Amino acid sequence: MKMRVSLVVATLVLGKAAFAQSVDDGKRFLYYQRYQSAKDAFSKALAAKPNDGETTYWLGQAELGLKDSAGAKDLYQKALQANGNDPWLLVGMGEIGLKENQTADARNRFETAINISKSKDAGILLAVARANIDVWSGDGNYAVEKLNQAMEKEKKHVEAALYVSLGDAYAKLIDGGNAVTNYNNALQADPKYAAAHYGIGQIYESQKNPSQYVPEYEAAIAADPNYAPAYYRLYIHYYFHFDPEKCKEYLALYTQHADPSPLVDQATADILFASQDFQGAIAKAKALLPNTPDYYKPHYYKLMAYSYAPLGDFANAKTNIDAYLAHPDDSLTSRNYREAALIYYHGGYAKDSIFNFIRKAIAIDTVQENKSLYIQLAANLSDSLRDPAQKAYWVGQAYITNKDAGANELYNWGQALFSAADTLRAWDSAKTGISNQYYKKADSVFGLYNQRFPDYAVYGNYWRARANWSLDTTMQQGLAIPYFEQMTKLANASKDSANFLGQVKIGYQYMIQYYLTVKKDYKTTLEYTNKFLELDPNNDSFRNLKGKLDKYFAKQAAGGSGAGKTGK
Repeated sequence: MKMRVSLVVATLVLGKAAFAQSVDDGKRFLYYQRYQSAKDAFSKALAAKPNDGETTYWLGQAELGLKDSAGAKDLYQKALQANGNDPWLLVGMGEIGLKENQTADARNRFETAINISKSKDAGILLAVARANIDVWSGDGNYAVEKLNQAMEKEKKHVEAALYVSLGDAYAKLIDGGNAVTNYNNALQADPKYAAAHYGIGQIYESQKNPSQYVPEYEAAIAADPNYAPAYYRLYIHYYFHFDPEKCKEYLALYTQHADPSPLVDQATADILFASQDFQGAIAKAKALLPNTPDYYKPHYYKLMAYSYAPLGDFANAKTNIDAYLAHPDDSLTSRNYREAALIYYHGGYAKDSIFNFIRKAIAIDTVQENKSLYIQLAANLSDSLRDPAQKAYWVGQAYITNKDAGANELYNWGQALFSAADTLRAWDSAKTGISNQYYKKADSVFGLYNQRFPDYAVYGNYWRARANWSLDTTMQQGLAIPYFEQMTKLANASKDSANFLGQVKIGYQYMIQYYLTVKKDYKTTLEYTNKFLELDPNNDSFRNLKGKLDKYFAKQAAGGSGAGKTGK
């Protein structure tokens, strides 16, 4: 769950009711992601003022911060039984509805809460917006609408927190430009508002741009040294950039400014992995697992899988990555599927599973460059596993899934199909003809290559000829003839004809053999033999053939017998 920084601080200003100090303290704890401290403060406030809807709402937000959705739901449901028209409770229950994917019911509760407050309470509008921002099934556009309404209510003095929430809404809509604009507006309203720097950092981190996001997290700390989330993101940065010392430094700072929590415990195990103490990481994870809340347990299975793998214990690595992927946490990324594929590969486990993991990685990654890298990984693994058909499939995916793919990618696909066909034919001792479908597909791909890249049609026609020759090995159908004819015509007319000498010679050899042995058309055979010898005048085989053909036609001219024969 994203931190509710904007909602917390804004309601300190926008809220209309007078709160006990413990409520204000609780909101500040939420701002710093100190959820247990926030829960304690709100519980104390609610004990002093039972049945207060707004205080109950905030207590539920602390429960959500602690990943206790069931506790928050139970709290809101019981409170609504006593006060079914409290707008704060309706917003809280609406957020639970979003978490349970009951979007229509959630929207109804949000609208009811806004109507009860007569659309005049900017705090309610902001709470509705934040629910839609923080929950994956929420509506970012609806959040933008409600935030603009809240800003209209506060137009004389818009707080930094409202701008940050609007920035978060645009970030949810993957509109980085408008997101950063609003985060900067927040900093103009309050230069010390750390959450704005943090929001900008999150945008750049999503773009994998450390030269931009690291300074923003550092700026957040400079603006407010108590702002724990920025320490955590820097810890994560150095964790994945393999700098154990910096990693430990920021973990210590995060621990100093955060509540004791499962997240802190988790980091103490992660740091061992970052230091390449894999046995230590495994031991720590096993020690922490029994008393860890369910929400945090998947992380330890993933950590143990990644720790067993470099130790060469792929059986345990597989067991743990399977456990993680069976019930993943919300940190699941394409990288986790990639690592699963590699664990299965190195452990010698089911080949189908390896490629299914890579397909899942491709499906959930939104960056085309990453998708291309996963496809290349699959192609490389196909090679290593000696699976030419799989290799051809993935080389094809490299072309199909890349809108910027060009001639090289399409050519490579055709080549991979042809190579797969040749390999499968060599392996096919039972003569099942399994290779034919790949030759036909190669022919189709090189046909497409000719259409899309006519400047390279020499190559396209050459490989169409080769594919059809492989489908018609006895040459009885002459399937390759039209493609060799077109190839040699284009090659000889090209200003780069010298570059195509090898392809043209193969084309001439095919046509010599076809006209000599299949068609018994000796005149055409001699024409192609002469063309071949123009390119390779010292080739003894074709010089001998020319000699025989010349003798045959001389004998014919002299009225001799032996029609249809080339002589000895």
